[in-house]
Amino acid sequence: MIKIILHIIVALFVSFYEFEQGHIATELIVLEVLLGFSYSMLINVVRNQKAKTALFVSGILFLLMFPQYIHLLPLLAPSAFLNFGKLSFLIFIPFFSNFHVLYMLLVGFTLLWDILLAGKEEEIVDLKKDKYDLVDDVNRLSRSIDILKVEKERDETLTLQDERNRISREIHDSAGHTFSAAILNLKALAMTSKDPEIKEDLIVLKDTLEKGLQDIRRVMYNLRESSFDLENKIMELLEPVENSNLTYRVESNLSYGDKYDIFAIVREALTNYLKHSNGEHFKVYLVESEQFLVLKIEDDGSIQSKEIQEGLGLYSIKKKCEERNWKFNLMTERGFAIHVLIGKEK
Repeated sequence: MIKIILHIIVALFVSFYEFEQGHIATELIVLEVLLGFSYSMLINVVRNQKAKTALFVSGILFLLMFPQYIHLLPLLAPSAFLNFGKLSFLIFIPFFSNFHVLYMLLVGFTLLWDILLAGKEEEIVDLKKDKYDLVDDVNRLSRSIDILKVEKERDETLTLQDERNRISREIHDSAGHTFSAAILNLKALAMTSKDPEIKEDLIVLKDTLEKGLQDIRRVMYNLRESSFDLENKIMELLEPVENSNLTYRVESNLSYGDKYDIFAIVREALTNYLKHSNGEHFKVYLVESEQFLVLKIEDDGSIQSKEIQEGLGLYSIKKKCEERNWKFNLMTERGFAIHVLIGKEK
């Protein structure tokens, strides 16, 4: 827009100046200025750089051969430096055949304006590049934060699982063995006791301990089961990830082992997505049918190679499916998708 305005200003200046001088008829001045303006705009419109240069040099040669048209030379000056750089200084050559101070100053001022404008445009280009680089850095930082959140969640889950296993082992090794030993001793005492009343009391005590041991085992099992809400766990995992979605349609009560392994597969797939995928959407489906649970994890990233490099995360998923006898399938036709078919426990 600024370039066009500058062209118009120069054309009007030349027209008014020549009109005031009265060297050329008014109608002829208007026609010549319009032709010169159109020729200059043609140079700016043409995209091929060689064609631009040819038109520019032809204009200079024409004015050199016909110096009476020197008043049209300033019309070639706007955007000359932007289009041709140092080559634009050839525009001063026609002044050797017809020197005109005012037009020479006008051409010099216009070129100076172009030089300053070119510097500003370079600054704008550099600023845009810096802006895009900053956006890329922010996006990479955001991805890194998401990865750290996922890894932190994974570490917390593994730590919690280790703690639960430790507590379970301690209860099994200490309280469980103590109760079992006490029950066996009471059973032995009841069998060897000759006093009917004592024998009956020992049997009652043995039954009470056996019930207490069963209650402890049931409470520990229920605590472990209720502490792992699979749907909420997956939703918490996906919460910091932009454009992620969970479809969860499961009515059955899954075992703790099934829930944890499904969660672990989703977590590994999400980690791979954040680290390696250029996709913008991540979706998880867990849907129940009469005989199976179907786990589908997909993103819309592009696959650069048909051969997928199996990293630690993908290996871990396949290994877990093999141990569980779950059917694992990998699809790359539309993005990257993992399908796991999980048989329901009867």
